[in-house]
Amino acid sequence: MQNFRWKWIGYYAFGSAVIVSFCLVMVGVTLNFHNINLEPGAMVTLVLAAVTTAVVAGAIFGFQFSRSLHNKINEITLGVKTLAYGDLSFRLPFIDDRDLGEIATAFNEMADRIDAQVGSLQTLAQENEALIQQARSLAVTEERQRLAQELHDAVSQQLFAISLTSASAAKIFEQNPQRAAELLRHIEKSAVKAQAEMRALLLQLRPQTLEELNLADAARSLADELTAKMPIKCHLELADIDLPPHIENHLYRILQEGLANVLRHSQASQVQIKLESLDSGRRVRLTIEDDGVGFSEADIHHTSYGIRTIKERAHQLGGTAEWITIPGRGTRLEIRIPIRKQVES
Repeated sequence: MQNFRWKWIGYYAFGSAVIVSFCLVMVGVTLNFHNINLEPGAMVTLVLAAVTTAVVAGAIFGFQFSRSLHNKINEITLGVKTLAYGDLSFRLPFIDDRDLGEIATAFNEMADRIDAQVGSLQTLAQENEALIQQARSLAVTEERQRLAQELHDAVSQQLFAISLTSASAAKIFEQNPQRAAELLRHIEKSAVKAQAEMRALLLQLRPQTLEELNLADAARSLADELTAKMPIKCHLELADIDLPPHIENHLYRILQEGLANVLRHSQASQVQIKLESLDSGRRVRLTIEDDGVGFSEADIHHTSYGIRTIKERAHQLGGTAEWITIPGRGTRLEIRIPIRKQVES
């Protein structure tokens, strides 16, 4: 900026000297035309005095003008830096210069638009955060309602049946001990079923999202918990696949639901969990297979909330959920999800 000021001072001084020199030439021509002769020394003194006076006057005028221009440009520069640092309330004052005034006006209009856009973005961000919190709250409420319904439909009814059956067994124990023994065996089966239902619900109460673990590690953790609580063996074949977080979370919840269904219904002694990549990384397949009692093909369309949830989660990811079952020989659940398209999008 200092170089800019000195340039303006130099321009004005040079311009003044040129103008004075031109005027002196015209004076000399006029004197010569009228045959007026000056002493050579006087002429030189006059020329030097005139040029010096013009240069000094031009330099002073140029300095004053450049200082005013310098201050205006500094003000615009300060405004740009202030806006760049995030102070969107800053506006430039009126500048009494046509060109710089237009720049200041354009700057203020730009600042107004940026301020309005940032305000709109902040409002949208707040609304999105509110929607996210609302969705989370709704999801938690729905999950609680589902678990409460399952507790009522399964465990509570089984415990009520156990209570009635035990009362009946106590009444007929002396008159009909054989029938009482049958009722006690029925009570034992109901208690085992209620216990399996409770363990399945506890398995579903684990965290719904993966925070520090990847999907493979989370599957191992679920398998360890399953084998620690039930006389069942888990065989794991888990490929190391880099999946987007939302796909991992959905597959993790599907795995929870699938293992919970194994606990509730299968009466299995072994379960296999397999995670693999298909079609050169374009799809991922999660398989849960047990050697339990299986179920009939017609029951697939009229079964519990868990199967419906698994289907919905798979469809949300653009994938499929398929059950292959043979009564008395077990059940195989296959989840296929496209991943390359999801990663690119």
